[in-house]
Amino acid sequence: LLLCTFAKCVVGNVEKIIFVSPPPSAIGSSNHPALSSLNINTLTQDELSVRTNLDRIFASEQTSFQGQSSWILLTNLTENQRYELRVCWSALEPTRFDMEAYTLDTVLENDKLLQSLNAYAASRPNVQTSKQSTIIPNSSSLLIEIHSAADYFTDNAELMTNPPPVLVDLILDPFLFNVLPRSLLPTVGYLSLLGIVTWFVARWVASSLQSVADSMETPSKKQN
Repeated sequence: LLLCTFAKCVVGNVEKIIFVSPPPSAIGSSNHPALSSLNINTLTQDELSVRTNLDRIFASEQTSFQGQSSWILLTNLTENQRYELRVCWSALEPTRFDMEAYTLDTVLENDKLLQSLNAYAASRPNVQTSKQSTIIPNSSSLLIEIHSAADYFTDNAELMTNPPPVLVDLILDPFLFNVLPRSLLPTVGYLSLLGIVTWFVARWVASSLQSVADSMETPSKKQN
């Protein structure tokens, strides 16, 4: 049973990046064509997760040992709040993920980053809604670049030449009081409840044992 439980725990992998949300960008999306209609996945306070496929390549010297670049927009964040962005994927799809968080201003001022963002947006099917691809005005926003590198070896020449996309869950997890990810709150509550119950049970057991010990001592004293 323990082995089966352990096996269930290792069927998925997680990579994450922790960051503090910045102040709203001084450059509004409406003032810059590159940000006015981003065709990329977006996470907000109301939409905390999305399932999508990310393209992969084999990291090499030609790619500066980085994987295929993908982008995701985080908008409508709470300024100065800590967040965690997790990439979750199957352990059956060996992949290495590297993530970097950039403010909108940083991307707009860096030609290489802006070119990468535009290339990724142009490569995606144009199926995103305005809600998914629009930066919410006057809100804290970040762009996350995800590098996906295939991390396996096989005799199959096709798989070595063209690694298939990997299915991932992208999850935005706000921190409570900038200390604890919100997703861990049920676990903390369960452990706290378990600790309290254990304390009362331990006291009850100790009291019961003390009562038994006292009852055994009483006849001995009477005989003396």
